[in-house]
Amino acid sequence: MGFPTEQERNVLMNTRTRVKAVPVLLAASLGLGSLNKVLAHKGHMLANLQPTGFPELTLVIEEAGVTGMPDSIEAGRYLVKVTGPELDPERGPSGVIFAQLPEGITAEGAYEQTMAATDGYPEFYLDTFFGGGVAIVSGTEAWVIADLTPGAWHATTLGGSTLAVPFEVTGEFPADVATPEADVVLDMFEMDFKILEGEFVAGDNVVTVRNSGAQIHFSDISRVPDGTTEEQVEALFNSFMTGTPDPNAIAEDAATPVGLVPEQSGGTEVTLQISLEPGTYLFTCWAADPETGMPHAMMGMHELITVGE
Repeated sequence: MGFPTEQERNVLMNTRTRVKAVPVLLAASLGLGSLNKVLAHKGHMLANLQPTGFPELTLVIEEAGVTGMPDSIEAGRYLVKVTGPELDPERGPSGVIFAQLPEGITAEGAYEQTMAATDGYPEFYLDTFFGGGVAIVSGTEAWVIADLTPGAWHATTLGGSTLAVPFEVTGEFPADVATPEADVVLDMFEMDFKILEGEFVAGDNVVTVRNSGAQIHFSDISRVPDGTTEEQVEALFNSFMTGTPDPNAIAEDAATPVGLVPEQSGGTEVTLQISLEPGTYLFTCWAADPETGMPHAMMGMHELITVGE
């Protein structure tokens, strides 16, 4: 993701009605247009840090959608390995996200509504329960540790651009599920990010991302110039809302998207790998507030993090 495009910026100048024009289902909304840039950071092969000791799912992203998902699995905490194509500058990153659709919405119905909502969220987006996912932003593989609780689920590609694959999760979620070892624990909530444990370092970081809030959140990670301040970021976001350039704002094209943690609903957590070079990074959430329609980033949900040598 990253900063909004000019078209997306126009959307942000209004509240609920116009904010529905943020990009659509399961896509981690505003940033896919910006992620179409070629990512400079290559990192290590993500397979190198895959945890062990968890039941595994191996999924492949193909042109028609996600393959390899069983029709039924036992409830539990899974290591999900995902293989997909190299980053396409025209289409952005590939990836997989898990979701429980609202009652009465089928995979076919979700796909039709998503494709029709070219200028905004489909109606069911805010009523969807998101279990997290993984984006491939470097190489051709990535992984995530995600909790799959009992019920009807769907696995789909980022953006909901393919027909979602339904699957059933049976049994009870284990009471003694193992806790992944993580270098960093990052919390998302209304309206902020907070590092609860550890710190980001140069190289590969295994990160547990929690949503302790009530709303849907995700994390868009962009590299920004060293020395960038919160005041400069807020000035940029304010200029998006007013349509008037602010001389105190960071330059819009100064941010380079480098990572994406897809949507999570409240009470969920995932563990995945985030690879960073030394520098300053801006974490933002562009999900819309259900009451006001305001993007979370405009409500203060952004955080600058410095990664040392």
